Amino acid sequence: MTATAYRFQIWGIPVTKPVITPAASMRQLHQSLRIVSIKYRLNQVAKLLLVAASLQLAVVPVQAITEADALKKLAVVPVFVLTDSKGVPLPIAKDKTLVLPLYLERAKAEAELAILQKANPSLLAKLVAIPLNDMTTKVKQLQLQLKDKGRTLVAPVISSPADRQQAGLMLKQQGFSDKKIQEGLAVPVFFTKPFLSLAGTEPAGKATAPAIPKLMFFMSYASLQAAIAKVPPAKRASLEPQVADLSAVLRQIIQSPQDRYVIFPTADYFQLVQKQPQFKQQRPDPKGQPQRLSPSQTPVSQPPGPAAALPAK
Repeated sequence: MTATAYRFQIWGIPVTKPVITPAASMRQLHQSLRIVSIKYRLNQVAKLLLVAASLQLAVVPVQAITEADALKKLAVVPVFVLTDSKGVPLPIAKDKTLVLPLYLERAKAEAELAILQKANPSLLAKLVAIPLNDMTTKVKQLQLQLKDKGRTLVAPVISSPADRQQAGLMLKQQGFSDKKIQEGLAVPVFFTKPFLSLAGTEPAGKATAPAIPKLMFFMSYASLQAAIAKVPPAKRASLEPQVADLSAVLRQIIQSPQDRYVIFPTADYFQLVQKQPQFKQQRPDPKGQPQRLSPSQTPVSQPPGPAAALPAK
């Protein structure tokens, strides 16, 4: 006699169960049960892997904007660059490294230009104002070109000495050491806790939804103080000035789940936008910045958001 068989399921796994007849051995039954056990374990492992993968995906932070879009917010921050008569930047050579300062203050750039012209009377040098986002792109292009020639280019953004001094004092009061400040603070950016904000102009998802207020960062301490002065006195006392490095601010903008931050235009931007077509073309995208920005707008205080900060103390 031979064994017959039919299909059935154990734990959701289809298997073949032998119908034991005198010709079938116990060994065949044991082998079938081992196969069922192995398939069950593999099935459970696969399910666990899928659960783990879904959990891992769930913790990936959602970004409101890309790094490129975050850099576009720097369109309202002009930097001043020393160039020759044709607009070619004039970096300072130090061994195999070229240093190209990007000045946030026109006055500081003009003082450096005067020194350069006095040392090189025949050099036809001038100042060129360029939006910081555009200059960042140009610097990256120059760095790639010089890399092939065995040279490097660094382009530090030069803030005013007063802003750096003020930033240092604020960070020391927060417990940061001189070493941490020296290492972690390249370009100070000022804000308040809770944040100052401008009324948003872009609906939050739907046309009927309220606009998202834009939380403000400032490239100078004087601009921050001017904004604070426009807040009603009852709310002004609760605002605490803060400072962070520009790199930390951009990181905060990118990592925020909503596009809720704005870099307030510098005083030089408001002057240049009236004179240079380049800056008129660089007006921020309404999706990234509040429209009709002007120094006369009255900010209001907002609850504190996640603050950009220096590395650990």
